[in-house]
Amino acid sequence: MGIEPVEVVDVRDQAELERALVRAVRRGNPTVPTPSRGSYPPSPLLKHSKVKSLSTFEKLAQSWKLSKRDDAYFIVPYRPHKEGGSEEDVERGEAIPADKPLEAVVHRLVDRALASDEQMTNG
Repeated sequence: MGIEPVEVVDVRDQAELERALVRAVRRGNPTVPTPSRGSYPPSPLLKHSKVKSLSTFEKLAQSWKLSKRDDAYFIVPYRPHKEGGSEEDVERGEAIPADKPLEAVVHRLVDRALASDEQMTNG
């Protein structure tokens, strides 16, 4: 569930994108009570991305997962699932030793995402 605060940065400004991601990781994942179906809040993604629906956003966006467990960070892209939605593309995932600084891990994530975006745009 998307919640505020949301940071909006220009993806072409790689350094600012990396700083925003590091700030988000350091804030952590807050516990949010599950709202009832009738009181589900609107997605902040729609407001900030200026698209009309989550399905449009999902078609235009890339999704990546950054997680940390045991002795490693994991960077995993998502791919479309044949039955709709998306799934982790673990074959294209990458493990990075947990002793690496968070900034270096985020830099690698952004490098991969931007390279992937460039391949999709030019390929």
